[in-house]
Amino acid sequence: MKRAFTLIELLVVIAIIAILAAILFPVFAQAKAAAKGTASISNAKQQALGMIMYAGDSDDVFVLATVWNSGNDPIQFTDGTTVGPWTWLVQPYVKNGGIFQDPTNSPTPSLGGNISQTVTQLFVPQYGYNYTYLSPLKQDGSGNLYMTPVSSTAAGDPAGTVMLASKWGYSESLTSTTGFWSFGPGSPALWTTVEVPDCSNAPDLCAANWGLNDGFVNSTTYEGVTTVAAGSETGGVSLHATDAAVVSFVDGHSKKLKPGALAAGTSWVAGNNASATTTTDLTKYLWDLQ
Repeated sequence: MKRAFTLIELLVVIAIIAILAAILFPVFAQAKAAAKGTASISNAKQQALGMIMYAGDSDDVFVLATVWNSGNDPIQFTDGTTVGPWTWLVQPYVKNGGIFQDPTNSPTPSLGGNISQTVTQLFVPQYGYNYTYLSPLKQDGSGNLYMTPVSSTAAGDPAGTVMLASKWGYSESLTSTTGFWSFGPGSPALWTTVEVPDCSNAPDLCAANWGLNDGFVNSTTYEGVTTVAAGSETGGVSLHATDAAVVSFVDGHSKKLKPGALAAGTSWVAGNNASATTTTDLTKYLWDLQ
């Protein structure tokens, strides 16, 4: 006598499979996200070590956020101005453009034309430099902008001073199809940097505080980053690693930090306006050189 599954038995098996899938799929998704976070931390660490090696070969000063018209820049704008971001300067020490792409973020699309994918990855990285303190922007008496190299030994607490952090991606910017923005020649290319929590407390020029309505990150004129994950409330610092940022410090170590921990020593709170963010305890502040 042949025996076959009854309809009830088949429905029970299907129900069991559905229950198992409902349980396991979120676990698989979490495992995948954790793996990408680990890879992002590795990328950030390799960048930090490359920047440390750069300093060792450059009179022990931190890399400038951007160089202009150096004669060896990878990108030329229509007005003839050429630019080389910090990623381009440390590339000889890491030898891999893909390291500047965050595995927790979406891949950077090609810039088109004759720009190679490697140059694209360097020119629009997904990790941003703490230019405010490590490559400070100044202005001379004639209004000309320039950056000043800072000694790599200037940080009073190298393990507690941010060097770089994961940042918004090219495809996350409302202005990504129309161009890039900086203060102008002599200044940092702001699509390769991130902002400090309290810009108003910085001794030199910077773009904006963390928070809403900062006039920079939220602006449709400049970067136009409008999602929290992309950094709309955190100065462009992205939070794709399970609602956390991937951060490298001046001593070379890297880890994930929640935005509240990264804004330690300030009054920053998610949802507040940028103007409300002030420094409350410099001993806890992770971005300056003290």
